[in-house]
Amino acid sequence: MSTNSENNNTYGLKSTEIDLGNIPVDSDRLLIKRIFELLSEEKAEEIIFIDAKYRSSLADFLIVCQGRSQLHCRSIAQNVEYNLKQEGNISLGLEGESEGSWVLLDYGNIILHVFHPEIRKYYKLEELYSKRPGEEYDENTEASKQRN
Repeated sequence: MSTNSENNNTYGLKSTEIDLGNIPVDSDRLLIKRIFELLSEEKAEEIIFIDAKYRSSLADFLIVCQGRSQLHCRSIAQNVEYNLKQEGNISLGLEGESEGSWVLLDYGNIILHVFHPEIRKYYKLEELYSKRPGEEYDENTEASKQRN
């Protein structure tokens, strides 16, 4: 499902089983795995993991998902934040919770984006981070990469 290639840095994930071998820091690896478990428990949809360390100075890893409604998006973010806080992982920031169309949780090297489906389609964050310099995004190509 994932690849070791630096250029193919977007992974489509259907479950909490992700290849964390390319993530060098054990604490990041464990936190990413835990976030995926919580997203699965909260019925988050269309979960994508992005290795952004060569494309962003803000975070090394992005997790993008969506809820079915603004209320569902808020609920996903609140439950992830609550459970991680109980386990000693306190977010550095939380944005967008009051509106619920795009909620962002910042865990330093890892940023979680919870989108309403319409807002996700508008911003196309996965496309922004999956492009190689000068390359156009092709949804069909990305979908085939994610299945392999």
